[in-house]
Amino acid sequence: MNLWTLISTIIISFGLTASPVYRLPTVTVNSESTQATLNLELKESKESKLPYKIDNNSLGVKLTAESAAVMDKDTGIVLWQKNAQEQRSIASITKLMTVIVFLENRPNWNDLITMQKEDEANGSSSHISRGEIIKVSDLFYLTLVASDNNAAKALVRSTGLVEKDFVALMNKKATELGLTNTIFVDPTGLNQENKSTALEVLKLANTAFAYEDVLDVTSITNYTLVTQAGRSQRIYSTNWLLNSYLNVEAGKTGHITASGYCLVSQVLGQDGQRILTVVLGSESNDYRFFDAKVLSAWVLDNFTWS
Repeated sequence: MNLWTLISTIIISFGLTASPVYRLPTVTVNSESTQATLNLELKESKESKLPYKIDNNSLGVKLTAESAAVMDKDTGIVLWQKNAQEQRSIASITKLMTVIVFLENRPNWNDLITMQKEDEANGSSSHISRGEIIKVSDLFYLTLVASDNNAAKALVRSTGLVEKDFVALMNKKATELGLTNTIFVDPTGLNQENKSTALEVLKLANTAFAYEDVLDVTSITNYTLVTQAGRSQRIYSTNWLLNSYLNVEAGKTGHITASGYCLVSQVLGQDGQRILTVVLGSESNDYRFFDAKVLSAWVLDNFTWS
């Protein structure tokens, strides 16, 4: 059977947001079963290589995730999906939209922020305490590397916007990106009403990772936080998939009870192909990384780009 007879209808549109003008300052980083479907909405580029499925009898892998999807980054073709249009809580994957809106507000990375009571998210631990003073750039790192909820709230405050208005901008941006099944009610992801679908999370991540600042920070395993008082602390990434046998270029985790364990990643293949993989609602912390690894590996093994 001809491959193109298997092409499904258009699932998601493809787009990128331009990287911000103001780049994050450099810091010292310490290194340490469902059927596959195709989507033929392509990015307009003569240089893009199309992905082709090698064996149509290989239908994918068994996951613990409730929903999942894989997209070719360059063309926007969806290569595999499971319950990918089902709206679910996305937990701290929310923070990808938080940092997009933050960056669009032209941050001054060296501004100093004193942590306040209003920054404290109920029921979550933090790497910074009330009264400590850190740079805006540190808030950015803490938000994406450690998924620190207090840092995310302080990052919002650093823009001069109240949280309600900031969240309104998050939803406005979602509308601009065509994320019709995505809604945000807080900037941290602690609220279970922050919801999206696997397909729309792929598009959100693709937009976020187009910012060099986001791509850089979500690719590191750890960094050293130094407060203005001189307290130093090593901060470790929540993304255990970094530095695995996969070449993970970026990623963001998420977890609350309502969402299960979630992960979205950008993975580079051996031949230079890039895919975006998302798993939502995996059974455990370990399983979300296992789900993402086996799904990404299966796609890279079962598709060829030409």
